[in-house]
Amino acid sequence: MKRIIFTTFDDIHQDDDRWNVNFAANNLVAEYFDRLVENKKEYAEKIGADFKFYHNTMKDFEVGDELEFTKTNLYKHHVMSELADEYDEVMYVDMDVVFNTDKNVFEELDLSQGIHIKDQDRRIENKNVEEVLFSEIGLRNPTLKYHITKDLLGGKDNHVMNTGIMIAKSEHIKQIKYVERMPDAISKINKIKDDIKQGTGEPAFIRMHYYANNESIFSYILEEFEVPYVIMDSKWHYILDHFPDDVNIDDIEIIHFINKKFNAYFNDKKKAIFSIYIEIPDERLDNPSDFKDDDVPKSKRTQERLANYADRLIENHKEYANAVGAEYLHFGRDEQYEEFYNRFSFLSEYNVVNLYKIWLLDKLTYDYDLVMYIDYDVYFRQMIDVFNYVPAEYCVCCDTETAKQVGVEKDSSLYYHWYRHDFRNPEAKYWNCHALLTEDDLDPENNVFNTGVVIASRNVMEQLDYFSDIEEVLEKMTEVKEFSMYPEQIRDSFGWDNETIFSYKVEKNEVPVFNIPKWWHHKNHYWSKNSFVPGHRDFKKAKHEFEASVRESDSVIIHFISKNFGLVFEE
Repeated sequence: MKRIIFTTFDDIHQDDDRWNVNFAANNLVAEYFDRLVENKKEYAEKIGADFKFYHNTMKDFEVGDELEFTKTNLYKHHVMSELADEYDEVMYVDMDVVFNTDKNVFEELDLSQGIHIKDQDRRIENKNVEEVLFSEIGLRNPTLKYHITKDLLGGKDNHVMNTGIMIAKSEHIKQIKYVERMPDAISKINKIKDDIKQGTGEPAFIRMHYYANNESIFSYILEEFEVPYVIMDSKWHYILDHFPDDVNIDDIEIIHFINKKFNAYFNDKKKAIFSIYIEIPDERLDNPSDFKDDDVPKSKRTQERLANYADRLIENHKEYANAVGAEYLHFGRDEQYEEFYNRFSFLSEYNVVNLYKIWLLDKLTYDYDLVMYIDYDVYFRQMIDVFNYVPAEYCVCCDTETAKQVGVEKDSSLYYHWYRHDFRNPEAKYWNCHALLTEDDLDPENNVFNTGVVIASRNVMEQLDYFSDIEEVLEKMTEVKEFSMYPEQIRDSFGWDNETIFSYKVEKNEVPVFNIPKWWHHKNHYWSKNSFVPGHRDFKKAKHEFEASVRESDSVIIHFISKNFGLVFEE
């Protein structure tokens, strides 16, 4: 029985989008390249199979110009077909696949039943094509791939296959005929798009974004031509993406790191989590807009609620750090802080504390590979290791929102007329950064950051370059508040906060950003004064809404902007 495992990889340049995953993915693969190849080679030797690595050989594979855009994935199917002429059983694995077993996969799986492949069905968000919004899923989402295949099959339900791992007998591989059948499938996809453009197709906006991806076409071929296949058990093809999953990878035989976070397997990163708790004296509290139903100032309420739950919050932080193998560091009012405070004592202490957390983040990345800062009002709902999911090695990982998402309406005169916000409001931070970038003759468009959770590395912090000119930046913030061209009500909302500076630095220095979604940073907002009173009707409503929301997103990290910690600590 002749068996082979093979991988293809070509050093093809992908445009680096600093708001996308390409930049981090390219760098992470490069960082682990040799170890990834060696892992596959060693496994093949253990089980007595051949191993071939096709590195930069695709140049010898000629296809028509119309297929160049999908050439890389077409090539692996071409190689698999050729190897089926020489070997009895063939296994393909993507470069980002890692073997975590000594078991012989060829013998563990019953290949007589057909091609063994894993589906991505659990990531299909909606099977009704009219209800899917492309802006919410993007090109790589299995939901889009599902609908492409469904339309190719004339409306038939289907699996969304992941072709990162394929293993089969040669007789079944020869039934696929991927290269021969792909042009016809592409023609069908293009016709669906053309019909929509001409108004003759079934209306569904998402169809305008159909494209010829290898997985939709592979799924189509299996169904349309009745090629036998078996959906693999997850332990033989576990897909690690950016969604949290409470699984022990030691129990997985083969791991497919589509998130490229290979440190979860190689365990080669030194990790730290830190937080700050500094009780600001009453005379130093700032004065943001207060809650309308509470006569106690917001800053005072925050002080009280943090003090009441401080011990339980720090215990939760320590428990999480221990669970994920990170060192936990806690910072308070000490000599180091006082020295920092004196440097910026012309600011409110609230602003100083928030600058201090970025300064500490920068400092700690000299000693740790990956560092996560969490506000003291952060609570860990699950003990799933965020470091295994977000690309902090090459991107600053933080919650961000666009101008539209935070409520900015530039084309509405009423928006400016009724604009009344304080310096903590996300819209104020957008306009404040807008003004700073305009002063530098840069594109003023920016995203609003919430630095309640930030994950970064030395590489990222060097790019951010937050403190090299901090005094000049703060002076500039004073200037745009007092003298810039913006309407008075907008200038009145400007401040000297760390998040405005963060966004300004990201744009000015073109820092790669990974937007951590709500399952890694779930924000809980203020409900009402009575929602803090256990047993009250408002508390019960707030608790029910909170629990339903975090269940829906399966959130790991909760940021209690509301400071309503009773939602998790009280019955």
